[in-house]
Amino acid sequence: MRFPRLRLGLLGRVALAFAAVGLLPLWIASTNLAEINSDALYEQVLHTHITAARSTAERIAALVATRDLLVRAAAGSPELADPGSLAAQRFLARSLGEWSAVAGLAAAVVDSHGEQVVRAQVKGEGGRVEAALRPGATGLLGLLVTAARPAVLRFAAPLPGGGGSLVLIADGAPLREAARPLELERQAQLVVADRSGKVVVGSLASLAALPDGLVRNALSARLMGSGRFRVGSERVVAAYNAVPGTDWVVISLQPAAAAEAVAVRMRRRTAFALGAAALLILTLSAFAWASLVRPIRELTAAQHSLVGAGARPRSSTGNEIADLRRTFDLLRRSLSERRALDDVFLGRYQVTEALGTGAMGTVFRGWDPRLQRPVALKTVKLAGALEPEKRKELIATLTHEAVTVARLNHPNVVAVYDLEEAPETAFVAMELVDGMTLEALLASRGKLAPDEVIPLGAAIARGLAAAHAQGIVHRDVKPANVLLGKDGSIKVSDFGIAGFLAASADEADIVFGTPGYLPPESLRGQPQGRSGDLFALGVVLYACLSNALPFGGTEVNDILRSTLFGAVRPLRRLLPEIPADLESLIEHLLERDVTRRPSSAEAVAGELDRMAAARNLRWRLEPGDGQVRGSEPPRGQWIPTTPVGSASAGGLWS
Repeated sequence: MRFPRLRLGLLGRVALAFAAVGLLPLWIASTNLAEINSDALYEQVLHTHITAARSTAERIAALVATRDLLVRAAAGSPELADPGSLAAQRFLARSLGEWSAVAGLAAAVVDSHGEQVVRAQVKGEGGRVEAALRPGATGLLGLLVTAARPAVLRFAAPLPGGGGSLVLIADGAPLREAARPLELERQAQLVVADRSGKVVVGSLASLAALPDGLVRNALSARLMGSGRFRVGSERVVAAYNAVPGTDWVVISLQPAAAAEAVAVRMRRRTAFALGAAALLILTLSAFAWASLVRPIRELTAAQHSLVGAGARPRSSTGNEIADLRRTFDLLRRSLSERRALDDVFLGRYQVTEALGTGAMGTVFRGWDPRLQRPVALKTVKLAGALEPEKRKELIATLTHEAVTVARLNHPNVVAVYDLEEAPETAFVAMELVDGMTLEALLASRGKLAPDEVIPLGAAIARGLAAAHAQGIVHRDVKPANVLLGKDGSIKVSDFGIAGFLAASADEADIVFGTPGYLPPESLRGQPQGRSGDLFALGVVLYACLSNALPFGGTEVNDILRSTLFGAVRPLRRLLPEIPADLESLIEHLLERDVTRRPSSAEAVAGELDRMAAARNLRWRLEPGDGQVRGSEPPRGQWIPTTPVGSASAGGLWS
């Protein structure tokens, strides 16, 4: 499995370095700290509720034990031997006065059936006292009478003779105060319930709102417990503690969101710190852009202009240092080839500026003082160290094709004026077209409309047809070799140079060409003929319409495999409005089977001319065309070929 190559420019690398040094450690430390503190906060909240439940249970137990002790002590008094006597009445009244410290409301003696024998009470409390002394109005140990409002506490102790009981009715307010601890926050709740699940006192009227697991554990517990529970989607932190000496249990709980809120605040602070660090990184990156990256790009653009490669606002490789190194190399080659031009032509032409530099060599703008006309001077580098006989043969071949092209005198073919040779380079003087390449136009516009592509393709096909008629095969048809004049002219250049360069290579089984435009038969090691030029023309038309190559791939190897084995991406998916006859013609041009392609360039030109005439189409450049933007287009290079019939064709480019 192959993964796409990650390309980072100099600014991206600087920002990534800043992030790795400053942002990443801060993020890791903050995340770990937040996780640790989140767990610690949960434990702290849980411990608080354990403390609250235990201390509340102890206070309630002390409150109950105090009152129970008073009643039991008083029940053994001799004055109560005869409950109906005057002495018993005075004893109850005196005891009730003493019990005011524990909020006593009434003191009474009841018989074995619970009926009142005698009582003493505080004025104004008859209703609550009467309800509390009603037979059967007792809970566990007779401690709570819920029928009375506000609640009262009932404490009973048997008389020594077994003839009844002494009862103390006390206000329930102290119990409510005991069940209101100071340890908890406002979001917390505390409730006291008996073993049957009835709420004794607390902020809840019922235990139904509490988690089932919490209620079950709390009511069955004899000591204490704690944990995290869930109510629907809400989590609860809770603790419970049995009240000694009673059948009650204290439950203290709090939504986990309260603890999480603290963690959220911590995470917000962490996010703020990370944001501040990111802002600092952006500031440093902006400073790096202004002080380092932009000057390098400007220098690279200036060098592009010097060598005629054209200034591009974007990095072509994604690496400004690599671009700068490459433009230095192009500049060095350009200067070297310009000196060589001066030596070869011996003043025949005046070199004025570099127009462009590529894999084949450099193109210069020149002036012919003898004929008073501008010319284009192209250097063609020879590959490798060649034997004298082979060099002589190659130069003869190039001269023959140059002479043949010079005789064409066709409006869609760049005219050739002169040819000279040097030890490592050949030099061609040819017609200078005042305009731009189709490559530059596509880089500026992205893609062309079908009404533009039809007359453009017709002109290219006419130029190829004229060359094919003279026995010349181009072998490297691509947008960079199509020149567009400001006067509306369309000319094909560099006929035969690709074949010449491939023939000059040291290694066998290679072909010179541009990946994506080379026909499948060339990649299989077969000779490239006229039909190969038609295949490349189909790729050019496809690229003009869609701003993409018909055979996908981001790397050279992927493009070559796709050319041999992949399916052509249908144009109609990319351009639904494409005319059916134009789409059909391009599909035939891109056929892998040579016999299924159109018969000749002349036939292709005739079909495109017919489409143009039917729609009254003419070619012309628009104002502003040629302002280059975007990444660098594919360049010509030496490509290894595959022997015909090989089952592992793709393996050569693994």
